[in-house]
Parts: sequence; C-alpha cells; structure tokens
Amino acid sequence: MLLRYNLPNGGEQKFRIEKQKITLGRGLDVDLTINDRLASRLHCTIEYKDGEWHIHDLNSRNGTSLNGEPIKTAPLKAGDRIGIGETIITFERATPKGTETVIRELQNEMESGGKGFKTMMIEIVGNGKEDKKSRTDKISL
Repeated sequence: MLLRYNLPNGGEQKFRIEKQKITLGRGLDVDLTINDRLASRLHCTIEYKDGEWHIHDLNSRNGTSLNGEPIKTAPLKAGDRIGIGETIITFERATPKGTETVIRELQNEMESGGKGFKTMMIEIVGNGKEDKKSRTDKISL
C-alpha cells in the first residue's frame, strides 16, 4: 500500500508501506515523519492484521480522522483520507514495480553493497534451510 500526502512547501510525497505495522507522527523515531505542528510525536499506527489494514490513534493530542470523522481505530481501504493535524494522507493501493525497476534496484544494490548474485537470491527467496513461515514474513506488502 502507499500513502500520498502534500508537504508544507506544496510538493507531494509518497511513502510505500513495506512492513506490516508502521508508526506515523512528528517525532524522529517513527516510520513516517509528518512535518505538522498539530501532529503528536507518536501520533498513530497503520497495521495489517487478519487480512485487513487498520489505523489506530495513539492518544494523540489532536486526534486522527478518517474521511473527515474522528477515530480511535478503524479499518482502512484504498482511497481513504487520513487526517493528522492539518495533513491529509491518502491511503492507496501501490502499483507493483516493473521488471526494469526491480532489475535496476538489484544491480544498484549489488554494485554499492558488494553483494553477489547468489547472496541477492538468498535474500530474496531464502536458502531453503528456513521454515515456510519465516520466508513469508520477509515478503513486503
């Protein structure tokens, strides 16, 4: 999934959700820092659980809204608009990366990280010595 929002300077920002749980807020120790004076340092979480995405307000000072309504916790679906302070974030379905993009990213990582093809393949698909559950945990959503 993807979060799309506007920056204070008018530019647009995108954040691809690649974990099953992310934190959002004004603090530096969150997954997605929201530069908004009305956002709490640790404002809310977005979590994938039981086949659905959910948003949870973390007792933030100014609250979290979903499609204009205040919430404490609520399921999310593509197109929903999350309000954190004055920032509106659209929750979207991410389009998969194309083959050329994936190959370019792999080549860049191999060149900059000094990793060989075999190491990269083990990181992607495992080495066959892990159990099935641990391999599926590595798949990003």
